[in-house]
Amino acid sequence: MLFASKFQKKFTSIILKILGLEKGSWKEKKYKTVLFCLISIPIKKIKRLRRTTQVVEKQYDDIAGQYIKENYYIHKMRYSVVNGEVKNISSVDNMREIRLEIRSILSKHHFKNVLEVGVGELTTLSDIHEYFGPDIECYGVDLSLNRIKHGLKEFEKRHKKQPHVAKANAMTLPFADNSFDLVITRHTLEQMPSIYKSALQEILRVARKHVFMFEPSYELGGFAQKLKMINNDYVKGIPDYLSAQQNVKLEPEFLMMNSANPLNHTACYQVTVQNPDEELSGKQEFVCPITKLKLEKRVDNYYSASAKRAFPVIDGIPVFDPQYSIVVTEVM
Repeated sequence: MLFASKFQKKFTSIILKILGLEKGSWKEKKYKTVLFCLISIPIKKIKRLRRTTQVVEKQYDDIAGQYIKENYYIHKMRYSVVNGEVKNISSVDNMREIRLEIRSILSKHHFKNVLEVGVGELTTLSDIHEYFGPDIECYGVDLSLNRIKHGLKEFEKRHKKQPHVAKANAMTLPFADNSFDLVITRHTLEQMPSIYKSALQEILRVARKHVFMFEPSYELGGFAQKLKMINNDYVKGIPDYLSAQQNVKLEPEFLMMNSANPLNHTACYQVTVQNPDEELSGKQEFVCPITKLKLEKRVDNYYSASAKRAFPVIDGIPVFDPQYSIVVTEVM
């Protein structure tokens, strides 16, 4: 693998010199990505390297806290999509424009509660809370416990009311059917190339009205983006899968005017779920992620009598990921 990496860098460097591209320019970065992917994709295919849940969890645990810095504090210069054009802009300014665009899209709809699947460091959820008001009940789940911890600390600095968050897997959401007026994802499904259909089934199950997914689009992306998504083993096929589902209405997807990476350009997928119109309370209770039945809150865990499992609570954050649960049988 070391030899392959050295070859990639050497080959790419030679081709870029031949092309005479300006060093540090967007064009050089784009061509560099294309050349890198053309070499890397066959190697990964031969080695059968795939993106797995375990890899994603470790990857995000290792960079926990970075998104908060780039959203609010450290002006990291990068090429981004800004009002439909590729520009070199600071991450703080770019992320602010992304949040404003998401606000604009969501503001067309009424909701009492919201769930973000793949909440990360709560930057998007925090902005929803700020813009749409404290009466909105905010929920979030993520694979990475460490990212949630960083996010909660930052959330506490900015808001008095705290969100309801848990470490959980998107394939086993700890909520009852039709719980949320609004469910959102942002660059979450991209990490699930082999399991995104199961995650979408769960998302549609817990949604009452609207689902908005802000995810990179293979289908709408250009040649360079397609190569990058194949190389990174990102998800493909979201619109085809959603179009085949019953009792949902999929609006035409579109590319966002603002995106952090032009070669991973975010698209907006909007789904309306055909559920009964009766109004529900905004506040929802966690349920067993395995059986979807009631949980018992104990001193340091949530206990599911139906699954005979205890789900630990770490630093106040419940862990509803089944792989971290403990089988507990009652002593008679």
